[in-house]
Amino acid sequence: MRKLFYLIILIKSLGLNAENKYAQEGIESKKLSFSEYEKKVIKNIKDTAKALDYANLWLKEAKKSNNVQQQALAYKAIMHLVEKKFRMIYADSLLIKAKETKNDVTIGGVYLTIGAAFYDNKEYTKALDNYIIANSYISKTEDQYLIHKVKYTIAQTKYYLGYFEEAIALFTDCIDFFKEENETGYLKSLHGMALCYTQTGRYDLSSFHNLLGIKTCKELENDEMIPYFKNSEGINQYKIKKYQKAIKLLEETVPEIEKRNDYVSLTITWFYLGKCFWEQNEKEKAVSYFIKTDQLITEKNFIRPDLRENYELLIEYYGSNNNLEKQLQYINKLLAADKILHKNYKYLSYKIHKEFDTKSLLKAKQDIENKLIFNERIYTIAFVFLTTSIVGVTIWHFRTKRRYKQRFNEIMKNKPAEVFQEPVHANKSKTNINPELVKEILQNLKKFEDKKKYLEKDISLVKMASMLNTNTKYASVIISQYRGKKLTNYINDLKIDHVVELLKNHNKYRNYTNKALAEEVGFGSTQIFTKAFISRNKLSPTYFINELKKQQS
Repeated sequence: MRKLFYLIILIKSLGLNAENKYAQEGIESKKLSFSEYEKKVIKNIKDTAKALDYANLWLKEAKKSNNVQQQALAYKAIMHLVEKKFRMIYADSLLIKAKETKNDVTIGGVYLTIGAAFYDNKEYTKALDNYIIANSYISKTEDQYLIHKVKYTIAQTKYYLGYFEEAIALFTDCIDFFKEENETGYLKSLHGMALCYTQTGRYDLSSFHNLLGIKTCKELENDEMIPYFKNSEGINQYKIKKYQKAIKLLEETVPEIEKRNDYVSLTITWFYLGKCFWEQNEKEKAVSYFIKTDQLITEKNFIRPDLRENYELLIEYYGSNNNLEKQLQYINKLLAADKILHKNYKYLSYKIHKEFDTKSLLKAKQDIENKLIFNERIYTIAFVFLTTSIVGVTIWHFRTKRRYKQRFNEIMKNKPAEVFQEPVHANKSKTNINPELVKEILQNLKKFEDKKKYLEKDISLVKMASMLNTNTKYASVIISQYRGKKLTNYINDLKIDHVVELLKNHNKYRNYTNKALAEEVGFGSTQIFTKAFISRNKLSPTYFINELKKQQS
């Protein structure tokens, strides 16, 4: 009923039954041929109201003559012309008429149109479903151009949803076909391929396609796509830590992207410019770009997985500056963004690295709200209580500082906690592993430790079992019982102890960033390294390095 109500209102607002309206506005009231109606719609495409009038006359005449094919085309034109929120009202009628034609191209084209409507509404999964159905019809035809147009559409949607490898395969087919058939399709396929390669970490291949795209644009004297290839390469340069080059390329593209009102590309450009300055420790300049990014996200109701970090960095920045109001503001925005991401990007949602997950965000939100309430109350407390609080905080600070200092001295005085010592385990006799086999595995484990194999990246249980020349079950049991730890903690502790020794004995490592230290000993990310360091030493790596530098000076 609700859909019918909106359809009635829309029909009235468009004046579908008002013959006099057409005469008053200069719309031909005489009957035209179907092809003439189509030409009128295309001719007046920039004047949406006028184009709609012709499209509705076209539909009316098609219904009079019971021409199903033309009814489907007219519905399709109307669906493209009306506001996005009204498009799906026409979808059912359009699909019914298309199926009545029993024409694969017509039916496939309609599913493409419906998919585009979902795509415009940022419902990418539904869009992909309709594009795949469209492909099932159009692939039966001999129209290779249309077949590859559908492939490109599916590839683009798969890229947005995070199916990068599948998108690459489709873009490859499109590049091969469009190279000889359509220069715009060829250039856009090259650009899509470059974006996918960046997302999968193959930055050399991304650069190759970006540079090939720019070269081809110049050869064809078609500069439409040049800003997009430069923008893609700017992001690629950020990924390989060439920040100045990235900034130059990204800034070059801003005027052209703004001129085209491409808010998606502009949002992403602001974000990656901010990231470049953030990595160069120009935090205030970075935050100015992150704020611009947030403004566009809010204004256009647009978010995608890599932009999630925009809010994480703003939360971190305002948290470090103790700006609770701003911190709370961006926590709320991140929670809202997560809801949209989970809905629209289910495939990617579990892959997104989250500095702050929902549970920690909600806790931080509650903590900050409590702090703000407390701050409001504290203003009314007498001066004596305020003074007492300050004294208490000062005492706590010195105690914390003293505790950290004491822990630092303990680390400097002693060797790292021994991970090689065989712990006493009550159930050791219940392993049912042949004692000779246990002895052999332990010897291999000792070799693994002595040769510092633990510095390798991504040591899984399968890989560890292979190094110990045994199966995963025995490897897990032996490490648990003879090293007293789960595999992850065991490997992480070895890596951290190695870092501590490097920092204690070699000055050069004290100038490394946490990221560089993490890479030095094979951690997958800076966050994992920092967490493991604190867990092992009850100190942050930054504090430990600063204390070492103080001793050195």
